Amino acid sequence: KLLIESKESAFLSQKLATLYHNLCDDYDLQSFSFPQTNPILKIADELISYDMTAILKRAGATYESNKSSSPKPKEAFEAVLVQDNDTLEHIIDTIPSESVVAFDTETTSLESRTAKIVGFSFAFDEQKAYYVPIAHHYLGVGDQITHEEAKNALKRLLSFPIVGQNLKYDYKILKHNFDLQLPTPHGDTMIISWLLDSSLSAGLDNMAKRYFQYEMVKFKDVVKKGEDFGSVDLDSATRYAAEDAWMTLKLYRFFQDKLDPTLTKEAQEVEYPFIQTLIEMEDAGIKVDVPFFEQLLDRANHTIETLTQSIYELAEGEFNINSTQQLGKILFEKLGLKASKKTKTGYSTNEKVLHDLYDEHPIIPKILEYREIYKLRSTYIKPLLDLGKKDAHHRIYTQFLQTGTTTGRLSSKNPNLQNIPVRTELGREIRQGFIAQEGYKLLSIDYSQIELRLLAHFSKDHTLLEAFVSDADIHLQTAAKIFGEDRAQEMRSVAKSINFGLLYGMGSRKLAQTIGVSTAEAKQYIESYFATFPTVKSYLESIKESAKRENAVYTLLGRRRVFDWESANAFEKSGFEREAVNTKFQGSAADLIKLAMNKFEEEINTDKARMLLQIHDELIFEVKEEAVENFSQWAKDLMESIYTLEVPLKCSVSIGNNWGELK
Repeated sequence: KLLIESKESAFLSQKLATLYHNLCDDYDLQSFSFPQTNPILKIADELISYDMTAILKRAGATYESNKSSSPKPKEAFEAVLVQDNDTLEHIIDTIPSESVVAFDTETTSLESRTAKIVGFSFAFDEQKAYYVPIAHHYLGVGDQITHEEAKNALKRLLSFPIVGQNLKYDYKILKHNFDLQLPTPHGDTMIISWLLDSSLSAGLDNMAKRYFQYEMVKFKDVVKKGEDFGSVDLDSATRYAAEDAWMTLKLYRFFQDKLDPTLTKEAQEVEYPFIQTLIEMEDAGIKVDVPFFEQLLDRANHTIETLTQSIYELAEGEFNINSTQQLGKILFEKLGLKASKKTKTGYSTNEKVLHDLYDEHPIIPKILEYREIYKLRSTYIKPLLDLGKKDAHHRIYTQFLQTGTTTGRLSSKNPNLQNIPVRTELGREIRQGFIAQEGYKLLSIDYSQIELRLLAHFSKDHTLLEAFVSDADIHLQTAAKIFGEDRAQEMRSVAKSINFGLLYGMGSRKLAQTIGVSTAEAKQYIESYFATFPTVKSYLESIKESAKRENAVYTLLGRRRVFDWESANAFEKSGFEREAVNTKFQGSAADLIKLAMNKFEEEINTDKARMLLQIHDELIFEVKEEAVENFSQWAKDLMESIYTLEVPLKCSVSIGNNWGELK
């Protein structure tokens, strides 16, 4: 009787207790993957200031508590305005000969190639800091130091050990405004902070708050919107600029007790010289073929227009193709295609959804092609063309970020030239628009399988060592070991995916997606791989265990990446394990190419060749045609002999008239 009376409740209970296995079929789970660096860490300093540290522990951050510390007084030093040359020279005369001098510039722009210097500040003790105005331009401005007087004073200051915060910027300002010869920096607080813990913000304001509970004067509170530093009154400018130099000196001295000998050596021998290497590369730029990009833009515009009309015809009406809401209504309501679950914001029309519907309606391939070309036009073709037109020599100049990644790799911005697409035909064409100057060739030298060679070096696996020493095809040899000689050639691409995938923490599910097999089959492949290379498996496990034990992983040159295992949850610990393995190899590869780049900067004859770009394991040069053959052999030899591993380093060389011709 109870069952009959409660029939609806019974079936409802059954429904509520049923596990549904198809709820994620329409989702691209990869798009939900957690970013490599936890976004919470971007506001770490704010959370610390409000004593909200529990969430930081869960996010895996390391920090120093300021609970027991009271805020430091704002007037902890004297900010001194220097308006005449005699006073400036006298101050420099009083600097003790062995003193470290903290230095900073104030300019009209963040664009270091074109910015004009407005003034500079310096400090050599923690009681005083000085500001030297050069080019403030408001009505009624007081006395200032002349450009020539400033140049002479700067020459004297640069004879002392110089420290700064992001000195690459300040050095470029001095180079372009005064044409000064610049010494290797004695220290850079941004780089030191990054070496100590790459997960923490290395901004000056954030470090002042984190380590000294000190609130810096904000740029936005000094410079009015739409104006530059030249319009700031001298008193306010002095307070702001002198504070930067003073805090930089405090931080530098604070960090000296925290740097161990290995990190000190890494900073002095690799990272500080690398600042000058990057300055030369950034200033060299790379030439773009403006007419080529104009034609590419015309073609992209025409293709987008044609695709738009085709999509309108297939949709039987016009709509905003770039609006996911409007597109969702067209596809799933008007055309009746099978939809993913509808949310408050509408239907999902992401790449996976559209690819799953690829054969369901002719409008889908058109939309995918439209999206691809629209993105290439807006992200690459148009911006690169605009930048090329702005420069008299049609060269574009990227900015390399020395502290932009946690692994040690360089990153690039404004524009990002390390991310030019190569998977599509139009993407590959974009590379053809980067050309050599007349009378020159472009030269690419690329470390071959560098991370696998590092795996062989670190793990000392006999089979891997033997393969690299004998210059065998490592992927073919891996395929033969796992699948047998008969299937080796057929399965080489699978072996390649396994070889590289394991260095980046690839599991059976990801491998299955990559090579198009079942998860069970992929799992079997990985097990066969580890059975074939048992030393590799034990070594990869040892990286994880060491990282847990020491809360850090160390690269070839001893640079470290810090992890907070004790405060991490299970999900975060799993991520730390992958990142530890990844950092070991990617970070060590970054070490090697930095060593090579610094060596090139020391020895390269700039009349014949210049280093233009670094794309992770690849360097691109511009070399005079008559010298390119000899230079390429010399450069290849240099890169292959830069460091002695258990296996030989090997590079591939390619020469062409444009980037697209380089293999």
